[in-house]
Amino acid sequence: MDEAIANPQLFQEKVKAVLKFAVANEGQMDAEANAHFDRVMNSFADMFEQGLTNAADSPDKRRMLRAVAGVKRKHHRAETFLKRLAMPLPVPVPVAELAKPIFLDAHQSVLDLLWDAARHSQHGVAQFATLGLLYWAFDELTVAFYLAERRYTTQAYAHLRTVHDLLDKAELFFQQPQWADIWGGHDKEKILKELSPGAVRKKLGKPKVDPVYSFFSELGTHGTYGAMRKRVTQTGKKEGKPQVAMRIGGTPWDSEVQIAVACCVFTALSTLLTIGKVYETRLNLLEVVSILQARFARAGQFLQEHFIEPAGKSGLDTSALTGTLKDLLAGLESIAVKSDQTRSKDGDTAR
Repeated sequence: MDEAIANPQLFQEKVKAVLKFAVANEGQMDAEANAHFDRVMNSFADMFEQGLTNAADSPDKRRMLRAVAGVKRKHHRAETFLKRLAMPLPVPVPVAELAKPIFLDAHQSVLDLLWDAARHSQHGVAQFATLGLLYWAFDELTVAFYLAERRYTTQAYAHLRTVHDLLDKAELFFQQPQWADIWGGHDKEKILKELSPGAVRKKLGKPKVDPVYSFFSELGTHGTYGAMRKRVTQTGKKEGKPQVAMRIGGTPWDSEVQIAVACCVFTALSTLLTIGKVYETRLNLLEVVSILQARFARAGQFLQEHFIEPAGKSGLDTSALTGTLKDLLAGLESIAVKSDQTRSKDGDTAR
């Protein structure tokens, strides 16, 4: 053992041999055996760490200390996090599991309506841009939910923020196609000035400050203190000072996952509604209304039961979400009215 401590290469080989044995035999080891192995490895690591205490600082010592910390699960390997993203969820969050079929229904409807819209030829920059932006929004929603259910809520919010950018641009290019020419041009300064998120909302007649967009910005992209707090846990106190742990690999709290998946659900509804408004002449409005009503009813019940009511009881401000839902419902009602008018007109023509 002393020889291994004195020889960095030998130390690494010893640790690798033990770890290789554990990995190869993990399937045959019961819980008690695995727990015993963990205790042995921790003792093994403590011994090496103690032996390194008085060693002079050097690159070898630092590499060995990191290896010891890895054995004690206080240091990590980057490949582990990448592999984990491709693995089944180790411990699913119950509310996220309830949200998934609701989200997927809305998400599938996004694809269905876009398929109908894409059957028509696209003419000009504005039509090309609008369709491309809405398909782009679909990808962002896919990634957002995938990350949210895996506890990467900060990253999920960043993608949801992008969806709102894309939806506003798609709506603007539909209403005022001349701006698509600016968007597809080479004047970067003009693009930034005229097509920033706030400028786009202003052109659409919307409030310059969108509380939902601001929420996603604060928790997903702007590096705020509020977002940082969701990545830190207090582990205790030492000499009167708080000790904290910085979280990587996602948030440790189920409540944060619940909020993120709820945001995925209502952002999917926003996407559906935008598609209904933009492509009303290419879609069957009767079907669009039927789809929207079904998706809103199911999602609304879920959000009320699993997000709005619990958040209200805990003192969280849900006004941004409830306000957005009211706006979405108003948009749905507008499409429903147009559908009724179309049916009435068709009925008069038939008579």
